[in-house]
Amino acid sequence: MAPRTPDILDCASAQWIGKRREQEDVVKSLPAAGGMLGIVCDGMGGHLRGDCASCVVAQEFAAVFAESGIEDIPERLTAALHAANRALAAIQKEPEESGTTLLAVFIRDHFLWWISVGDSPLYLWSGADSFRMDRLNEDHSMRPIADCLYRKGKMSLQGALRQRCILRSAVMGGPMELVDISAMPLLLHPGDAVLACSDGLQVWSELLREPSFLALQKARDCSSRELVGLIMEQVKDMLEPQQDNASVWAAVMRKPCEGGK
Repeated sequence: MAPRTPDILDCASAQWIGKRREQEDVVKSLPAAGGMLGIVCDGMGGHLRGDCASCVVAQEFAAVFAESGIEDIPERLTAALHAANRALAAIQKEPEESGTTLLAVFIRDHFLWWISVGDSPLYLWSGADSFRMDRLNEDHSMRPIADCLYRKGKMSLQGALRQRCILRSAVMGGPMELVDISAMPLLLHPGDAVLACSDGLQVWSELLREPSFLALQKARDCSSRELVGLIMEQVKDMLEPQQDNASVWAAVMRKPCEGGK
């Protein structure tokens, strides 16, 4: 039986430049290998041509993954990542002069795979009745380490806040210190929503349990387009003075009754 991913998935994306001068996030979505591929790349603003790095890496990853004949999905994701890293190295005048995070999500026949380098978060919003959103991938920034040291009294609050945004791994054309990949696929259920984000949504996600953000529960039966629109509205309403570029790619698993199925 042919894969039914295009029939059971509802995908959309949204972006906001925030308080930055340039948009250095890139979001791509395309059918590939009988499923749907979503990519979020967040160019490193502290480096030269962060917008160019994110664009090159996202385009090369998408092309290699789509054209690959590798059947094993984790191996296919890994091959696309290394090809994207080489493509970035090829356009640099100096080693590692530019860089980007990368988060790639592949969904086929109710199963989810991912690969990521950097701090762009991947969330699963459970389709269960209770409100629950879990981060699936690793955070390759200093955020979890700094937070742990602060809780143990080994780092001041000011020190922790300064350290949180430092990346421990990124796609820069050289060795990648940390790569997170799902060796086994995750089974998705009807009503589940997968959210691939840039770290411009980090503060938003950390406040999801606040009463004002429980309004997101109203989006449980929304389309993916309505969902990403609501998320961006909430990010804008936070009025963060240093708001980074914000991007989100959402894939919603349709319930059996939707679309006359």
